[in-house]
Amino acid sequence: METISFLKEEKFLMEETLRRMVKEEKRGCFQELDKSKLVVIYGLRGTGKTTLLAQKYFDDGMEKNKRLAIHGEHLSIAGYKIKDLIRSLKYVNSDGYLFIDEITKLDNWAEELKVLSDIYPNLRIIVTGSSAVDLQNARRTLARRAFFINLKPLTFNEFLKIKYKKSILQFDPFSKDPLTNALKVELDAREKLEDIEKVMNEYKRMNLPYLIDNSPSTLLDVLERIIYEDIGKSSSFSEEILDKFKPLLRLLALSEKTSYDNLSRNIGVGKGTVIKMLDLLIKANVIKTIYPYAIGKGTIRKEPKYLFTSPTIREVLLSFLGEKERMIGLTREDLFAMHIDELFYLKTGPDYIWKDALFEIGGRGKTSEQFGFVEEKKRKYIIHDGLEVTGNEIIKLPFYIFLTYFK
Repeated sequence: METISFLKEEKFLMEETLRRMVKEEKRGCFQELDKSKLVVIYGLRGTGKTTLLAQKYFDDGMEKNKRLAIHGEHLSIAGYKIKDLIRSLKYVNSDGYLFIDEITKLDNWAEELKVLSDIYPNLRIIVTGSSAVDLQNARRTLARRAFFINLKPLTFNEFLKIKYKKSILQFDPFSKDPLTNALKVELDAREKLEDIEKVMNEYKRMNLPYLIDNSPSTLLDVLERIIYEDIGKSSSFSEEILDKFKPLLRLLALSEKTSYDNLSRNIGVGKGTVIKMLDLLIKANVIKTIYPYAIGKGTIRKEPKYLFTSPTIREVLLSFLGEKERMIGLTREDLFAMHIDELFYLKTGPDYIWKDALFEIGGRGKTSEQFGFVEEKKRKYIIHDGLEVTGNEIIKLPFYIFLTYFK
């Protein structure tokens, strides 16, 4: 009965906490919360996972007596585990929604969550936590049971809705007439956004929801927690190796492409350790891997380049190093690739290939020179920092138009 009393008190406390976090505008992935009876939300710290959970908790269609929210740390401090809820839930909430925030604060949570889900087949469970590494490591345990949602940084469309309560037409780089499509989006954006350049500069700094109200420099603290809390807990690395993550991130920030041997030599650890460190940074959603593409030969799984999942991460790291001059060019590529999963880079010619289109990334004065090396008949785009759409066979497209593709 003590567990029941705890759950009732926790319900009251969590409702007060979640109510303060509810935002009016919902993100595009909100509808995915109903795709499975067990949903795991993971992602880079600061992407708004708890906010998404709060929005679902207070959704209009949710029955008040059919929902229960628990904080993993509260459960742990009280001396309980998920398995301790099994008997008590039938008296509190066995066929509604169970929300568990910061579930990674609990030991053995994935195995116990699997048992809980099996015992209560009518209970819908949504969990989240700060440690993307720990949450992704649970995939094997929860295979075929859970639906995983990777909550990425805000898309440009989401940013406009949250910060400005506005939306503009969507561009589709794979449409039949992309130039006409782009010109329509350009006209719509100019009518609705007073200062497009200002809005884009804000988006580059505020693509993580919490940064709308906080300084980008706070990302250094976020990276610190990812290294020493998330990666530290989920790996067997010593404190000495964990200290090497900071110089590794600084090296990655200075260049999007480097070799394992170079990284190994510069931070003073073995090549195998470097590969493990990079893998953990990928699981933590700090960086993403872009592999090379060989035209006519398919993909080649070697010599990857690493981009940051948010351009703001690279910006903060380079600002710390006093490398502001290099920041503009390097963060452009992070911005371009942020929401694309099936992207490959080209060793010669333009920068990237995505589906049946080629992309060159650059400033507003970027020319089409790189496309002279390309013989394949593919769509060709130059994505640039300017404001106007130009071109015919090769379309010069401003970032703010290209980014509207991502909902």
